[in-house]
Amino acid sequence: MSKKNLHASAVDTIAEWIVSSRYPAGDVLPIEADLCEALGVSRTVVREAVKTLAAKGMVAVAPKLGSRVLDEHSWHLFDPQVLRWRLAFRDARDVAEDLVELRLLLEPAAAGLAAQRATHSQRRDIRRAFETMEATAGEPEAYSLADMGFHGAILLACHNSFLTRLVPLIEVLISTTLELYADKGWNSAHIKRAALPLHARVMRAIESGDGVAAETASKAIISRAYEDMARAPAPSRRADRSSHKVD
Repeated sequence: MSKKNLHASAVDTIAEWIVSSRYPAGDVLPIEADLCEALGVSRTVVREAVKTLAAKGMVAVAPKLGSRVLDEHSWHLFDPQVLRWRLAFRDARDVAEDLVELRLLLEPAAAGLAAQRATHSQRRDIRRAFETMEATAGEPEAYSLADMGFHGAILLACHNSFLTRLVPLIEVLISTTLELYADKGWNSAHIKRAALPLHARVMRAIESGDGVAAETASKAIISRAYEDMARAPAPSRRADRSSHKVD
């Protein structure tokens, strides 16, 4: 395994331990030697992995005190990696519903702005993304990419530097939600029947410059997703790799 892959694997594993509360807030991570043995990596890899998690607000490193796990309030929750870990090792529905609420607050407004501000090229990008969604409704991975492209294009077209920063966050939510609920009713038939018509309404409203209609249609997409999630059986959390702490 390459050094880059060793680093990524070590980061993922330690993050899993933290997010799954194997090492809850306030705990100190094992010393370097024990982490090296548990992860099968060198001290350099362990140090770099801990630095990465510190940069994400998940641990605090202090000389002679070790690496202390920080409370979740300190985590960089908008970091796509942190979000993926929380979705994988916490109650995915609770995390996803929090993000759906955030989308309801922000995305309809962004769609309204896009209707007013989108350039001709950006309107074309939104339409192309929608057409790709139509063409890939039966191909989960391709459809997920097209769906992310559609919503990302709208955020870019609103020409607001803060809203455009949400693109990675929205992409993670869409891809993860589609993955979690793909076998719980969010199949190609549902996409063609419910999702595509709603996305078409947003696209047409933006193309016609109707900000009010764009906001309403965008809200309908997110509200429908929220309702679908509420009706579907909750996805199971990913199992922890080990139930025991490192000695």
